[in-house]
Amino acid sequence: MSLRARLNIVITVLLVILFLYSSYYTISNARRSVHSEVESSTQLALQLIQAATTYPSSSDPDKQNHMNFLRKITELKTIRHLHIEIRSPTDVLIPSSNDLFEKSDAPSWFIKLVQPPTTEVRRWLYTPVTKPMDILIRPDPLDEIHESWIETKNVLVFLLVFIILSNCLIYVLIGFYLSPIKKILDGLTDIRKGNYQLELPSFNLPELDRISEQFNHMASVLSETNKRNQLLRHRLLEIQEEERRILSQELHDELGQTITAIKAVAVSIPNKSKLEKRFINSSVKTIVEYSDHIYQVAKNMMHRLRPSVLDEFGLIKALQNMVDEWNANQDEIFCDFRFSDVPDNFSESLRISLYRIVQESLTNSLKYSNAERIVVIIKGIISNDIEKIYLEIYDDGIGIDKDKIKISFGLLGMKERVEMHNGDFEFFSKHGDGFKILITIPVEH
Repeated sequence: MSLRARLNIVITVLLVILFLYSSYYTISNARRSVHSEVESSTQLALQLIQAATTYPSSSDPDKQNHMNFLRKITELKTIRHLHIEIRSPTDVLIPSSNDLFEKSDAPSWFIKLVQPPTTEVRRWLYTPVTKPMDILIRPDPLDEIHESWIETKNVLVFLLVFIILSNCLIYVLIGFYLSPIKKILDGLTDIRKGNYQLELPSFNLPELDRISEQFNHMASVLSETNKRNQLLRHRLLEIQEEERRILSQELHDELGQTITAIKAVAVSIPNKSKLEKRFINSSVKTIVEYSDHIYQVAKNMMHRLRPSVLDEFGLIKALQNMVDEWNANQDEIFCDFRFSDVPDNFSESLRISLYRIVQESLTNSLKYSNAERIVVIIKGIISNDIEKIYLEIYDDGIGIDKDKIKISFGLLGMKERVEMHNGDFEFFSKHGDGFKILITIPVEH
């Protein structure tokens, strides 16, 4: 079920509850109004009849006038809808009329809800000019119920029309304001398919507009990341091919020629008609020298592919050897290596990544920094109860303004290695103030 449908169902339920509550409140008011009106009408008739008992006269004409006055009171039925009947002990003096308001347009269920209980009020009147009289008052609430029904019906019809129109309007407005969600979903579908060029427009709702801005930013970041990954993959293939080319060349130039020379020396020995000890010793010495050369070439190749000291003695010893060899081969730049509290039980992939990052940093400093000193600091720290490796590399070279820094393949490779281990990678530079790299990586055991 769509969000639009769910919202409309919730709103419709709330409006129905509002209608039911309003109906209950309106009908309750109508019931109280009818009860109050019937009671007040009855009390009014009683007060008028009691006032008639004070009529001051004792002559026959006065008696007739008194009866006429009581008859006028019984005619209140045309206004207040009361059955008023006046009886003497022997006969009916003033009978009640049957032409009261006996029918109503109100439905039977409404009449049952608001109709007061049937009541009769009976009083005996004693006057100086007449015999004792029995006054019987029976209220007829149908007229008041009819009036209440008209008012209640108008209110309920108005409320029902208002609820229907409001619901329709809300449905249309929800559809209008939620229409951008389809565009957002289409955009996410394109992102899933690898299309990062889609850009969402601005929307009227502030919340959806912020979503649009964040979506466009996400698409831009994903597009840049995808391009960066493509460059890295391309660069990785180039590096692999370059390594293969160098290995092939070294195998051909070094090992191939050396093995050929050994073979030539070995073949020349049997060809001598007379073997001399001096010649044999010279040939053996040559073969040994060539064998040593082959071993050294193979060792250098294996070290370049993966330093064995990294597996045998750990990260710190491998970094110390690398820095020592690097310092031995450089005359104008010196690397200062410092370490403290570095754990030795983290994962192999993390050791290799840290080793390659330092190696790449030294290479970059040598190529671009014109520095005289490079400092490499690695130590173990505890941050938020998490054991981490902190690596800082900086030089005193020429530096570069931050807005002119372009992430090269070296920096990009280091950043990818750090992010692969869920670490943080930052670099800072300022013209004339060197270049600094800060790395923090959680320890992976």
